[in-house]
Amino acid sequence: MEDNIFHTSASFISAEMQEILNHQIVVMANWKWLALVAATLFVLFMNKFVRVLLYKIKKRINLSEERTFVSYFLQQNIERGLSWILAAIMGMALVENLELPPNFEKYLLVLLKVTLGLHVVRLAYFAADASGLLIDYLAKKRQTQIGDQLAPLATKMLKTMVIIIGSLVILQNFGVNVSAILAGLGLGGVALAFAAQDTVANFFGTVTILLDSPFRVGDHVKIQDVEGIVQEVGFRSTRIRSLTNTLVTLPNSTVAKEKVDNITERRGVCRFRHILGFTYSATPEQIDQFSEQLRYHLKQDPRVQQDRVAVQFHELADSSQNILVNFHFVVQPEESEALILQKYLLDIVKLSQAAKLDFAFPTRTLIMESAKLSL
Repeated sequence: MEDNIFHTSASFISAEMQEILNHQIVVMANWKWLALVAATLFVLFMNKFVRVLLYKIKKRINLSEERTFVSYFLQQNIERGLSWILAAIMGMALVENLELPPNFEKYLLVLLKVTLGLHVVRLAYFAADASGLLIDYLAKKRQTQIGDQLAPLATKMLKTMVIIIGSLVILQNFGVNVSAILAGLGLGGVALAFAAQDTVANFFGTVTILLDSPFRVGDHVKIQDVEGIVQEVGFRSTRIRSLTNTLVTLPNSTVAKEKVDNITERRGVCRFRHILGFTYSATPEQIDQFSEQLRYHLKQDPRVQQDRVAVQFHELADSSQNILVNFHFVVQPEESEALILQKYLLDIVKLSQAAKLDFAFPTRTLIMESAKLSL
């Protein structure tokens, strides 16, 4: 297409107007600038039209009750991405047909390709999010521990892959040699592996945790000296909300090899175990009477599991006569374990006072003898 597209034979355009349109101010003829502005306005109009049209179509479709990938995907803000993808494709077609100057056309096409790539990545990101929501729904439906923890982890992995692949595609549109980058990453893989030993160990620790399922998100656990509620199981670490309300991060490699005490799995049954030490001034009759009264008291408590009650003479220690008290009791979800433990301890103190028994504490008796010295 020649720059001088308007001929003098065109009766509907005056000679002066033809001269103005064919005149070149910057880079190309004025009529091409007008055509480019018109094409831009047309693309923007189509972008807005398609976005509004898709939004109205989505409003007419009831997706709230469906639990499928398509429903979760359509519930995202996809109309913006789809409208820009269509606009970028139309823009590239118009730019190529306008036969603009090569360098100018090249830069415009790069801009449109980047716009296209960004919104394709955005739609892929929404698709990953929809996949995560679907996995989470299926996990809750099947009520599996591994599914509850795998859903957020799988979503993060999918989103990470989308961002990495999308970034490489966008870099390629800018003219970057992506193959060279990947080759460089391959050569540096060995060095990276040595530098990322802990990361690899944590990743395999994550896999072990998910497959073995020693706990799930929301469980009350104790790992090493950390006790609290599991908040999240990530790629590298497990986050636990401690009893002091701080957030403790433990590497998954550590969690996988340490002893995990899952307190939630007590299933509402707690253990009471105390060794009571009484002074040696207590008679066998007093100790036997106290043991019988405490045993009877526990047998009357409906909360106590009757087949696991033990109140017995345990040990003759250095400073005390020890009685072992061991039983299990039921705690309802709305009850406080600490308050119930306090009640049992107070009951023991009252019964010991009624039996006139004194609790012992470490003591030493020093005996001094006076010797007569003979001259």
